[in-house]
Amino acid sequence: MDGFLLITTTTPTEDEARRIASRLIELRYAACVQVEGPISSHYRWEGSVHCDPEFRLSIKTVGSRYDEVERTIAELHSYQQPQIIATPIVAGAEGYLNWLTEQTQTEC
Repeated sequence: MDGFLLITTTTPTEDEARRIASRLIELRYAACVQVEGPISSHYRWEGSVHCDPEFRLSIKTVGSRYDEVERTIAELHSYQQPQIIATPIVAGAEGYLNWLTEQTQTEC
């Protein structure tokens, strides 16, 4: 994937959200992760309707890091099937996008 992405996931606890966020930043898979919550999530799972508090992660990264972000979320997430959705960033401030690129590069 080319370009920039906003990847969204949710977790059942703030601690889990912060653990995922920290790991993504440490590995340089993301430039910035915002943790919001609690939010109220309404959904159907295994035939039942649920309404649960969750914490939303908004992950800013480059397209080439998507697979690593998805794998890291899956490894650290407690849900059997976590939400992992990538939305292309079609425009942004040049300075911010340059910073985003720099922060997701592997250090030499």
